[in-house]
Amino acid sequence: MKKNIYLALLIIILTQISQAATLTDIKSTWLTVDNKEQSVSSTVGQSYTLIAMVYTGCAHACPMTISKIQRILKDFEGQGFKNVNVILASFDVKNDRPAKLKKYQLERKLDVKKWSFLSAASDDDARELSVALGISYKDLGDGDFSHSNAITLLGPGAEILASIDNLNASSDKLIEALKAHTAKAKAP
Repeated sequence: MKKNIYLALLIIILTQISQAATLTDIKSTWLTVDNKEQSVSSTVGQSYTLIAMVYTGCAHACPMTISKIQRILKDFEGQGFKNVNVILASFDVKNDRPAKLKKYQLERKLDVKKWSFLSAASDDDARELSVALGISYKDLGDGDFSHSNAITLLGPGAEILASIDNLNASSDKLIEALKAHTAKAKAP
């Protein structure tokens, strides 16, 4: 038991220290819902993107994360930002395969043009992304995970602009980062 506690603390500490400034350094290949290989940074494309890690077997926090992202998108639209995409990457490597993610996306009625779901090829790939995003998770067995609920805003170059780390957080931090980045991009 002590060993698990120390391991969890180490992961949390390393997560806080190792947050990446950009996701272009992540070389792992993920699978889309159409079973096509893709890197996380290439999924971002040339738009602003909200990214979070979830798993479809989650009964509470992950559906709440999706609802929170939907509210953030509405807040963005209220500020004039309409072209923000969403990436949901699963850390449940065993169960969240492309077909299951596609079914989940359709059941949740999430626009396939705006929302991308990604399935990790390995536990190492999922862990690499989680560390870059400052997300901690632990497989509890029986398809259950303990996990944090960070939502991160990425710029067009897959750079991390801002993040909120709980579902009660205001979207103001993300809006301000989006405004600042777009203003900087427009400046001569």
